[in-house]
Amino acid sequence: MKKFTKFVSIMGLFACCNLVWADKISGVSRADFISNELTIPCVQVKNSDDAVLNDQFFDVILERRGNSFNYELIFAESEDQAHCLRVADFAAFDDDAVSVNDDDITEAGAAKILVSCENRTNRSKISVDGRNLASGDYSSAIMSGAGSAISLIKTTVGDEVEFDFDSSADDVAKGAKEISSDFIQNGTVNAEIFDIDGNLIVSATSVLCAMRD
Repeated sequence: MKKFTKFVSIMGLFACCNLVWADKISGVSRADFISNELTIPCVQVKNSDDAVLNDQFFDVILERRGNSFNYELIFAESEDQAHCLRVADFAAFDDDAVSVNDDDITEAGAAKILVSCENRTNRSKISVDGRNLASGDYSSAIMSGAGSAISLIKTTVGDEVEFDFDSSADDVAKGAKEISSDFIQNGTVNAEIFDIDGNLIVSATSVLCAMRD
């Protein structure tokens, strides 16, 4: 693993391959020992001398050298930023290990929040999930642009709680909090979870929403 980490550097994006502006890699990371290729989706660039690349996501393919565990970057393609951020957010939410995101360090066992949202031509859909919460009652507030909405009180199931907001009448009938079809503005949403006493427990800001037709 040390050899792999040392060998694969950001310089490989420039020295070992041509950047391809397409999208043909999907799914999870995978190692194929027949083709000797390691495919990794949603690799985020950090601390590059080229500021344009910083915080951007790429899908990459690395080729194994002989029978060693050294790999060379042979292919990289730009991936959708919003998609990769959603993948990263879910991974951090679902994994109880220490999560490090830029300067934000979330210790294992700390309260977590996962916000997923979808913006269609005639629909806004937002889900807010909380995890690692003490048993009890909670509410959620969402904001986008100048708009805001507050959920009904929900009780934890285990250490988790879920809040749904939707402009679809069918989902509202199933218990989602009603919001307008144009609630999501500029493609982003902020969300907060409060305990029954109104104390802020955990929040998320500027979550990028999936844009659908």
